Amino acid sequence: MSKDTYYKDHWVDIEPERLERYEAQFILGKRGDKLLATAEIAVGQIVADYGCGPGYLSVELANRVGPEGHVHAFDINADFVERTRKRVADEGLVDRVTVTHLTTDMVPLDDDSLNRLVIKNVLVYVDDPLSSLREFRRVVMPGGKVHAIDSDFYMAAFDPIDVDDWRHVLDAGIHAFRTPAIGRKMYGMALGAGFTEVAVEVVSVPDSTGRMLSFIINTAGYAREGGRHDEEVVSRVVEVASKAVEDGTFFALNPQFLVTATV
Repeated sequence: MSKDTYYKDHWVDIEPERLERYEAQFILGKRGDKLLATAEIAVGQIVADYGCGPGYLSVELANRVGPEGHVHAFDINADFVERTRKRVADEGLVDRVTVTHLTTDMVPLDDDSLNRLVIKNVLVYVDDPLSSLREFRRVVMPGGKVHAIDSDFYMAAFDPIDVDDWRHVLDAGIHAFRTPAIGRKMYGMALGAGFTEVAVEVVSVPDSTGRMLSFIINTAGYAREGGRHDEEVVSRVVEVASKAVEDGTFFALNPQFLVTATV
């Protein structure tokens, strides 16, 4: 993978170990209602799940739109596409969900064809977030909404990991994120993309069970991939986090910025 495009390439080719970690990391859990509330997903809507991952969100959206609605699930990773198709089939929702493997940044839908487009923890990785938001606006009909959910990785907090140690790991692995501070930037970008109304909410759900451990391990891997890390520090971060999960002292907070933009 090229270091210049690693932020995108590492989603096209995902090694098996990281792929399995995502299976747990992508589960919505109790946060689901909070993350989707302002999107106002309703029965009968046509909705896109852009960057569907292994399909948990696509299934949730399909259940919300009901048999009268439809979900278009998109991802650039072939394994995610197959996992989403299987998950949709297992849930008996094949007639309600169309899964598409993306090979470009364009959304393969006509203008004004969606009521809602949801993009969860994906805008941080796209080549040009402003351009992507304009593309999303194109496919959402007037009065419809683009609902973007994303992190601001400089605001994530972990304990008992040393603050300086974590910042070293994040800085060494920062090439894995195109726009690591995307959370704080989405409001201005949505206005710049021409949406008529932009609402912002921040949801912070504390994690004391270790759900964020996969993110820590993945970021440590990105740091090692970049080759500009102190291995002692990276190993210590993973070790401290893993031990804290085992003994019940782990705590993490990763604020999610919810930007709901109306066309």
